[in-house]
Amino acid sequence: MAYKILVTSQKGGVGKSTVSANLAAFFRRRMALETTLIDWDSHGSSSTWLKQAPQVGVVVLHEHLPLDKGGNRPILEARLHLRRAASSSEVVVCDLTWSDAIAAELMFEFDLVIVPTSVSEIEMATTAGFLARHRWVFDSATLRSPTLLLCPTRVTLEQLETDMFSMQRFPVSFMLAPPVLESQTARDMFQRGYLMDARNDCGQSFLEFARAVCEVRDIHNRNAALRTTRAPVGPILGRRNSPLPGVPTASKPAIGSGVLAQATASPQHSVLGQHRQRKVLEKEPASLAARSMTALGIPQFLRRMSRTAVDTKP
Repeated sequence: MAYKILVTSQKGGVGKSTVSANLAAFFRRRMALETTLIDWDSHGSSSTWLKQAPQVGVVVLHEHLPLDKGGNRPILEARLHLRRAASSSEVVVCDLTWSDAIAAELMFEFDLVIVPTSVSEIEMATTAGFLARHRWVFDSATLRSPTLLLCPTRVTLEQLETDMFSMQRFPVSFMLAPPVLESQTARDMFQRGYLMDARNDCGQSFLEFARAVCEVRDIHNRNAALRTTRAPVGPILGRRNSPLPGVPTASKPAIGSGVLAQATASPQHSVLGQHRQRKVLEKEPASLAARSMTALGIPQFLRRMSRTAVDTKP
């Protein structure tokens, strides 16, 4: 069954097309998975990127959603596009600038919803408002909610030292991806190449992000396999109750929290922390696994966020 990813936000200019095009290329070339990109944005930036850049084998579809028609037409069209693509792919990545003309039920069609956001105060507030309006999707007690992954994008080295994520109050539980750094490289690569090939901090940060998405997909697949075998496990990651053993999540949708809202602030309990830890362990002895967040280089705003989540956990 295809793994379906929605990359969305109500704002333009936050990196949706960059994330969508490069993530699809990563799944196809690095992971050797049959991948389809559905570009629902009128500008078609992500589909243009993949069509003009060196071909990696991604099936590219630029589809129109009849947002001006209102009613159920947009969601019905989107479901049709998605299900056709899923029938012949292992991964489907959809690029969509969210509109109020789209019924929020569309998110239930996906396994993962990625919301790119910059770490400016205005952008973070806008993202929090978007999530608040669709909180019921991620907190649903009757339908299987998609996993929510926030992806800080276009982050500068100076911003890594800020505490914007701990200052902003988010209304739902979420997983936090490694940030994708700001760089002229991303603009230079448009229609010419892919971030995974960039030999600089921007390229490395994208690879860490893409690997984190792969880990989320692996968690999803393990959950799906356990459900198939009727194993006695709790709800899947992203729900409010007990996760699988070793898979941390918030016991309730803690404010400003995600997988970091766990009884311990150990870095291995976040997708970002896992990659930071692995990076250190590749170079130094395994005994360093017990080092603190500071020693592992976790940015200050993530350390603050983790402590806040733990302190406020009921």
